[in-house]
Amino acid sequence: MTPSALPWTRHLSADEVRQFVQELTRAADDAADPDVQADLHRVVVEWRATARILADPELTAQLTRPLPDEDHGEATAP
Repeated sequence: MTPSALPWTRHLSADEVRQFVQELTRAADDAADPDVQADLHRVVVEWRATARILADPELTAQLTRPLPDEDHGEATAP
């Protein structure tokens, strides 16, 4: 995947680009699937959002910091 085709991929590591291409390939694998367009769109949108986060060092730090070691108890079923 070249940055000229999808410029936002320049913010992804080589491993992340590989993962993106694998997910995109899996989504496009079954062209007979009526939801193939929606699946392709979802993969691109999700990875583009990841790239946008990684492009902003402040946002990346904020979203990847450890969570507090607080135990809020068992989660109840909705």
